[in-house]
Order: sequence, then structure tokens, then C-alpha cells
Amino acid sequence: MNDRKKFSSVPLLLIVATILSYIFTSMTVWSTDGKYLFLSRYLRINQHERVISGENFAPDQYRFGSYYLVEYFFKYIPIPWLDENTSEVSKMLLSTEYWTDEARGMVEAYFPLQERERIVSDLEMTINEAIDRIAGKSILLQNALKAMVSSLNWQTYITEPASTLLLLGENLPDDLRVAVDLTSEDNRTLNGHITARFFFNILTILLLYAFGRHFLTPAMSLFSVLLFQSIMPLTTMYFGWETFHAAALFLAGLLLIIERRSFITLCMVILLGSTFRADHMVFLSLILFGFNYERYSGKAEKFLLYLKALATFAIPVVFTLLSSRLLYPQAKYSVDLIQLGYNLNYPWSWIFPLLFLSIPLIFYDSIGEEDFFRKTWFWIVPFVAMNFIVARPAEVRLLIPVLIYTIPIAVKGLSKFFPIDVSKA
Repeated sequence: MNDRKKFSSVPLLLIVATILSYIFTSMTVWSTDGKYLFLSRYLRINQHERVISGENFAPDQYRFGSYYLVEYFFKYIPIPWLDENTSEVSKMLLSTEYWTDEARGMVEAYFPLQERERIVSDLEMTINEAIDRIAGKSILLQNALKAMVSSLNWQTYITEPASTLLLLGENLPDDLRVAVDLTSEDNRTLNGHITARFFFNILTILLLYAFGRHFLTPAMSLFSVLLFQSIMPLTTMYFGWETFHAAALFLAGLLLIIERRSFITLCMVILLGSTFRADHMVFLSLILFGFNYERYSGKAEKFLLYLKALATFAIPVVFTLLSSRLLYPQAKYSVDLIQLGYNLNYPWSWIFPLLFLSIPLIFYDSIGEEDFFRKTWFWIVPFVAMNFIVARPAEVRLLIPVLIYTIPIAVKGLSKFFPIDVSKA
């Protein structure tokens, strides 16, 4: 009976994960990838091309995993993502068919002809006054300047918005035009990044559920997924392509450690995760060491554990050194490496992390109730310190490893307010 329940719960979990991921991904399309409309698209397309060509700045150039996944896989998955504002402006600039009577009527409703004509009249008065000041008492120069301005026929650019926008779209530079044209190959690449985010969000949710099941009931594990996804909107201001990729691989590492799976598999996960965020993967070595330290009593066993911890620590470190010194030595940091002074004086470096981690912080006392957390929680201290010293924690996506690690603790703490059995059975 239990096996039947487990089998029937898998499709339900997958449906929940897909729906939550679709909602969040769609929201990021509007708020993150559509931010500043085409400027955001242009910058993101440009960044992709620079990473693939090896010309991007550090440390983003070293996080090339997500870009190559899109370049060779995800951009060929044609899942559409709605970005209505960007789509509307794109059609205004590039499609004569867009300008139907209905579209013109909408412009008329928002920007009536009388208002446009008043603007033209005000501008003509301002231009004439400026010409009078420039030309002084020279009637000949005044007439010449007025004739020159009149020949530009600038009034039509205001009174006929359709013609103006189409003319602007026609004369856009090529690299900007491909960002404006939503059917272009470059926007297909951008769409691939969004699709990759969607699938890795699903994977993160499934792995988080599996991680939670080591400490919580199925219902409470599902609640931990909902809690995690409800906090994710705080990350959208500075959302990176690699955010969910790194989160999924970090969770995979946690599961391999807690289930004491193959060490070789763990090393492979850390190596793959290093192509997304090596600075996150390095802390799996501390969790591995802390979780297993009390398990081994003999000197030989302890020595082997030291070697394993050192190997898992070395993988992301060596990967970063090879990337910075051998693969992409020309990649320069876009900001100063040490950010501590900036963070000490920037209030959002304190406010946003406190908001983001508030629920886990409230229930920190639950750490001692689970053997895994009691032995491994210490890694959080150097992790947070690292982010305050060499990163900007106002970009709270950087703190996602702490969140996913502590979510089961928070849910277990929250469950004390409700008469629910939180045992793992």
C-alpha cells in the first residue's frame, strides 16, 4: 500500500513542480529579462555571445556551463514565453501590419491628436524663440534657419506615431535590431536561457523535496517546496542565468552526502556544478567532512576522510584557477574583488539577506534536533562571510545554498505551531 502511495505521489509532485516553475519563470520574463524592455534583452544576448566567444568579464566567463547548455541544447526547445510589453513594442517598430485601425485608435485614445498638435505648437514656439536668439536682428539668417528646420518635417514625427516608430525600427543598428526582433536567432538563444531556467527550477524543486524527506513527512516536504518557491521572488532583481543550475547541483551534492552515495559521483557533481558556481560547490567539502567526522574513529579512516574533503575542496578551486589562468586569462573583473567596504555602507546588503533568510533564522534552534544539521551547520559561517567580503549579498540569489539547506529546519520549526506529525515515516 505504501509503495502504491509513493508511486501515485510522484506525478502529483511533478505537476506541482512544473506549475510552480512555470509561474516563477514567467514572472522573471516580465520582471528580469524584460526589464528596460529591449535594453535588457540586448545586454543578455550580448553577454551570451561574449561568453561563448570567451570574451566576457570575470567571474561570469568562468560560469560558462549554463551558456553552453543553451547554445547546444535548450535553444532548440521551442517553448514560448509571454512578454507582452516587449512583444507590443517590437511589433510597433518592425511590423506595418500591426498598425491597423484598432492599433491607431488605441494610440488616439492614449495620445489624442489635439494633444499632439498642442505639443507641435509649443515646440514650434520654442524653436522660433531659439532661432530669434541665435540670429539676432538678421532677418536673412532667421528665415534660413526656419526654412532648414521646416524642411526636416519634424511635425509628422509627433502627429503620426506609426510612421515615426516604423522609421525608427527600420534604422536600428543590426545588433540592436536582432534584440528587438523577437523572431531572430538571438532571441531564440534568450528563449533557451529562459527554458533552461524553467527545467532547472523543476529539478531544484524535486531535489529539495527529496532532501526534505530525510527529515519531514511527505506533506511537510511539499510545504518546504512551497515555502522555498514563495521566497524566490526576492531574487529576481539580480537573477542570474546560472541560479537554478547551481542550486540543483548543490542539492544533488547534499543528497549524495546525506545518503552516503558514491564519492566519485559526488566529485562529478561538484565538477559540473563548478561550471555554474564554483564558489558554492566548494562548501560541499565542508558538509562532507562535518557529516562523516564522528563516524570514523580509526586513524586510517580519518585520513581517508581528510583526503576526500581535500579532493572535493580542490575540484572547484582548481577549476577556477584553470579557468582564470589557462582558459580565459584575459577575463578581467568588472568590479573590485573585495566588496566588504561597499557592503558595510550599503543598507540593502543587510536588509535583503535578513528578509531572505528570516524564516530559517527564526528557527535556528531546530538545528540540534537533527544529526545531519548538528554536524554540518558550521559551513554557513564562512559561506556568509565570503559573500560579504567578495560579493554583494543584496543580490540574495547568492544565498540560495543557505536557504535550501535550512528550509527543512524552518519547516520543522513552523510545524511545532500545528498538531502535525513531522516524523519521517
